Amino acid sequence: MRTIGSRSNVLFILAAAAGLIAALGRAWYAPTPAPTPEEVRIGDVHGPVEEFFERLAREFTTASGTTGWHAFTSTDTILCALIGVTVLSALATLIPAIEQPAREVLRLVTLAMLGIVVVKLVNTPDAIGLVERRQGAWIALGVTGIMASSAATLYHAPLHRRKRGPSLYDRPTLVAPERSHVFDTPSTPTGGTIEPPQPAA
Repeated sequence: MRTIGSRSNVLFILAAAAGLIAALGRAWYAPTPAPTPEEVRIGDVHGPVEEFFERLAREFTTASGTTGWHAFTSTDTILCALIGVTVLSALATLIPAIEQPAREVLRLVTLAMLGIVVVKLVNTPDAIGLVERRQGAWIALGVTGIMASSAATLYHAPLHRRKRGPSLYDRPTLVAPERSHVFDTPSTPTGGTIEPPQPAA
């Protein structure tokens, strides 16, 4: 993403912020489903490897579960507040006068959101029976990763140069006008001067 311009990175951040809002409306966690009689057959052995891949498949393919808005008590509010700061700081990076502090704020906020999502992805709410992850958590991980990557690219990119307008304290340079030669005495080709004619007596 080094070759992508600053405006494109800002657009990526804004789109990813909208994606995080959408991810909170999707299922983040779900309880482990009970095996059906068809799945429990005599002679079938379900080891830890088979259970891991079955659970991983459910996390990416099953859309049912508890959404982020209902699974969290305060994390969703914190994420929404950080999303607002992210949008404002991303737009502020387009203003040369405040570009540098806006980039610093944007980098820190996006890293904070990525850290929160990673923590919630690892620590599932097992106490209330929600032990499996769902699509919303993985989507949130992806979009926060995009925001953090784009913010890091903006942070290390060169700053825009402000166009310097005319200052009130700059004095204009006075240019002396060229000397007029209208009243100069004309000279002869030999270097002498031409005397004006004398009036008759």
